[in-house]
Amino acid sequence: MTKTETMIEEINGVLAALGDDPLEIPEVRPGMPEIELLRRAREEYTRRLLIKEPRYRSLPPSLIPDLFLQALRNREGELNV
Repeated sequence: MTKTETMIEEINGVLAALGDDPLEIPEVRPGMPEIELLRRAREEYTRRLLIKEPRYRSLPPSLIPDLFLQALRNREGELNV
């Protein structure tokens, strides 16, 4: 299991504890590059976050104060190096 897959499982665990549905990442297929999985997870998490917290829509994504989103962005930075 990759670090990204572990992160997604951990996020889903917290979402479940809060009574939310787990992230549903579209078109996941075996052998998908980790960076692609990460981007899809980040996009899905951001989409759901903006629905839940509409006030964040006026902010650039890099300024949204959310720890999970920051962790996903940090991991993306690690993979892009």
